[in-house]
Amino acid sequence: MQKNQQKDEAEEEKKRRMRLRGELPMEDEEKEEIWDPESIRTLIPFKSKDGEQHFIITSEGRFAEHAYICDIDKERPLEAIKMDTSHKVTYMKLDRGLDNDMITIGYDNGLIEIVIDFNFDKRLINKFHDGKYGEITSAILNKDENFMISSGKDGLIYVHQFDKKCAVLEAKKDLLHGIEGVNFMAKDDKLKLEAKKLNEF
Repeated sequence: MQKNQQKDEAEEEKKRRMRLRGELPMEDEEKEEIWDPESIRTLIPFKSKDGEQHFIITSEGRFAEHAYICDIDKERPLEAIKMDTSHKVTYMKLDRGLDNDMITIGYDNGLIEIVIDFNFDKRLINKFHDGKYGEITSAILNKDENFMISSGKDGLIYVHQFDKKCAVLEAKKDLLHGIEGVNFMAKDDKLKLEAKKLNEF
C-alpha cells in the first residue's frame, strides 16, 4: 500500500468517525454504524447559559477517546472533546461559580486536570498521586477556594494550595494550549490544615 493511499484511508476513517459523533453531516450513501453501548465512567448534569439542560459524559471502549457534551433533548452529542486515551477518566466534578465555572477531571494515573469555563483546549494539570495505583477518587476545593484536597486509590490524601484567580488567568493565556497544561498547585508538605480550615470544606 502506498503512503498516499494510507493517508487517504486514514483521513476517510477520521471523517467517518466525526460523522458518527455528529461533528460532520452524514453522507447520502453512508449508512450509520451502530456501536454497542459501553460502561459509563462519569456524568455531570448542568444548565447551559441559555438555560438548556446539558450533561457531560465519559465512557469506555470505542467512546473512551472523547468526553461528550450532550443535550437532554437531542439524540446526538453537541460536542465531542478529545481526551488523553492512554488513561481513563475516573472522576469528574463541575463547580459553578458567579464568575467562572471549573471542571475537575481525575485520571487513573493520578493526574488531575482543571478546565475553566468549558475551555477544554486549555487545561491546567497537577500530579502527585502514584502513577500506577493513584487513581483519582475525589478532588474538592474549600469555601475560600485556596486549598484543594485530592484522594486516590493509592490510599493517600494530598492537600494543595490553590489560587483560583491565578488559575483563571493562566487558563486564558495563549501560551497555555493543549493537554500538557501547567502545574497550577503546590503540595502542602505537612499535609495538614488547621481545624478551622477543615471545617470550611
